[in-house]
Amino acid sequence: MNEYHVSAEKYEELVRIYNQKDLKEKQKNSFQLLKQLNEDYAAWLTVEGTEIAYPVVSGEDNDFYLNHNFHQEYDKVGAIFMDFRNSTDHLDFHTIIYGHNMKDGSMFGTLSHVLDSGFSKGNMITLDFGHENYKWEIFSAYVTRETGWMEIDFESTENQLLFMQDLKRKSNVNFEKEVNENNQTLTLATCTSRVSDERVVIHARLIEED
Repeated sequence: MNEYHVSAEKYEELVRIYNQKDLKEKQKNSFQLLKQLNEDYAAWLTVEGTEIAYPVVSGEDNDFYLNHNFHQEYDKVGAIFMDFRNSTDHLDFHTIIYGHNMKDGSMFGTLSHVLDSGFSKGNMITLDFGHENYKWEIFSAYVTRETGWMEIDFESTENQLLFMQDLKRKSNVNFEKEVNENNQTLTLATCTSRVSDERVVIHARLIEED
């Protein structure tokens, strides 16, 4: 618990840096400040209805930030990180972000709230990526041991449509949202406490760019 507390304090300082913004110009300033602290900084993620409000980093692989924090210090809590296959220069058709399911509710410890009956289907996900603000609405949420949802590269728009339809079909919750092959998609994933290769997976479609 002491390790959790120390890690939480470090992330609280990053939240203070990010929250200095309330205008477009301040948003640019907070991006630059976080980028100076860690060149791997890529975005800021917020999920309504959960405790998730964290910087997102992008490393050279999907291993380093499993046990290193935002400051690149060894830390079992790790960091919230983007799949290394995703671009940090532009928003891909499918972007994947990972985080640990911590017992104290930090990191992605509250991501499973999306599966709860009391979770509002209107809750939005916000991703400040670069200097742009992207709004997403959730259309699918489930627990799985399959890995098909990790696909990033698609040969055609037809394959993209089949992929989107499959993600929606898997959902344990009916979010009553339609999808198509042009919907840029954001996926959030974390482990469960039951089986080592089991994941809580959330999918959202892009609806607004500011």
